Amino acid sequence: MLYVIIPIMISCSGSRDKDTINVAEGMNKLVEELFVQNVFSDIEYIPLETNNLSLVGQCPEIAVLDSVILISSANQNLKLFDRITGRYIRDIGHVGTDPEGYAKDSWGKINYWIDNVRKIVYFLGWHNDFLLYGFDGNYKGKVQLPDGTCCNLSQNFFLIDSNKIWGHNKLKLSQEMPSVFCIDKSTMSLAKITTWNSALLPVDEVQSVSTILGGYVPYGGDLTMATIAGDRKSYVAVNSPSLWIIGDTIKVKQAFNDTIYTVSEKGLTPYKVFELGKWHWDEERQLEVSGCEKKIAVDYVLENVQYIYFHFHTGLYKDKNSLSYCGFYDKKTENVLVLKGDSLLDKEANQHIQIRGVSSDGSFIGLLQTDELSKKNLSRMGVKEDANPIVAIFR
Repeated sequence: MLYVIIPIMISCSGSRDKDTINVAEGMNKLVEELFVQNVFSDIEYIPLETNNLSLVGQCPEIAVLDSVILISSANQNLKLFDRITGRYIRDIGHVGTDPEGYAKDSWGKINYWIDNVRKIVYFLGWHNDFLLYGFDGNYKGKVQLPDGTCCNLSQNFFLIDSNKIWGHNKLKLSQEMPSVFCIDKSTMSLAKITTWNSALLPVDEVQSVSTILGGYVPYGGDLTMATIAGDRKSYVAVNSPSLWIIGDTIKVKQAFNDTIYTVSEKGLTPYKVFELGKWHWDEERQLEVSGCEKKIAVDYVLENVQYIYFHFHTGLYKDKNSLSYCGFYDKKTENVLVLKGDSLLDKEANQHIQIRGVSSDGSFIGLLQTDELSKKNLSRMGVKEDANPIVAIFR
């Protein structure tokens, strides 16, 4: 028998601060099971067409836009599907060392960002550059940063708008490179944004490095784990979503900083603060393994018009003993719900599913592999056991 606790959005006790997301209060009233239908009015499933040209590989990552779905996977070119029907349309460019080929890492994965206004994909190239392709599949050129910018593109998460490339430096290895910056597309000049001062990663004290691939739901991206002398660790997911647009403003969330900021070329302005109470993790102690089971590390934040969704861990460095959670902050009511785990249940289909992004129109999205579906749901969706993944859109 499925045991379900019907969730109730809790409010902050006492006077309510509209700029505060009270996670500590939510931790005192954890929800053990959450129906999709408790937080969304509808969920749509879109099976992606499966044929010899459209096969999706391991560790898939998706972007859902106005009329198309983009999906990348290990050792595959970026693929374009129709958003309504799931029909395969074309590959976008190709992995290769030729002048028009974009890069893949040692695991076979590609990195890309999207200018949805101009319908252009920015791929990470081999020479600290971007290769540009249109949704039509045609090569549009290359973007090369000027010498002396001290910017290693592979260490950053990017947000592309019509005029600028915004970057968030995830691996703080040098004081020369700011945490947040923007690049003017027309001049390629790089402007440093005045931000916080973060301690540098003690590279000389790193003892070992390993990677968890395909950790998009639990960590927001592929997790690089460094063991550091003195019972310390550093976990970084460079491709976790840390810059996003909501309305006409850009937001940023830095690891081990409880504040979400609004970003402009003039600097940062506080937007929302995660109230963690006793669970707060001091940034100065972010590498310490001891005591991390009693601290919250916010992995990433997703936002639309209705909710701020946030995924977090306690015991981040405890590996198998770490615990994951996710939360919903209702921006209208200012109420908070915290779920133990990160899987929601579609009660109508009896299907568990996880949130992993936001579409261009502000819907939360998920992705299901066919081995996650029951035979009944496979039949209902009209897909075979070896078919491509199914995209889910929460409305």
